[in-house]
Amino acid sequence: MANANDDVTTSETPTPTTGTNHVLVGCDFDAATAKALNGKSIIAMVTNKLGNKLLAVAGQQGLSYNMSAETTEAAATKDEEGGGWTMAFHGGKSWDASIDGLYSPDDEAIKLVAKALMNDEYLCLKICERIKNADNSITYKPLRMGLAIVTSDNFEAPSDDNTTYSMEFKGSGKPWLRETATDEEIEAATWTVAATA
Repeated sequence: MANANDDVTTSETPTPTTGTNHVLVGCDFDAATAKALNGKSIIAMVTNKLGNKLLAVAGQQGLSYNMSAETTEAAATKDEEGGGWTMAFHGGKSWDASIDGLYSPDDEAIKLVAKALMNDEYLCLKICERIKNADNSITYKPLRMGLAIVTSDNFEAPSDDNTTYSMEFKGSGKPWLRETATDEEIEAATWTVAATA
């Protein structure tokens, strides 16, 4: 007579059910899909309204991108439909970004940012995933893009450490997001730079 516990798997004898490892059902451990983006492959790039050069800001170490939405509220009413709960409504949305790193005053992108702040100019800020291909070419796949104003451009020069910079950008208008873009839009926004000899 079979024991009622014959089909129970104990921690000492982990045996999959009939032909299938049910423990991993729904969990794809393929490296290509399970891997999160590494921060060192995400960079900020800028260009001005001429659009003749897209420049990665040199020496980048830190990068932050934020989106937020304001809300308005209506107090609870006596109507039965409301059930005594306050109501929240969508308000204005905004975005901003900041980067920091090792300061290089002769870097073309750093000069472009400083000029934009001094002359009240807009910049196009692109946050991109940088992918190195097998042929040593580099593909840049945008994550976030948008028109921005430079709100601060600072550097620090301690006597016992490296000179560093920090920059802050305030977005103007709706940004482009990879998460909400179609495959065609993502492909159109992606570009590749050939390997140098």
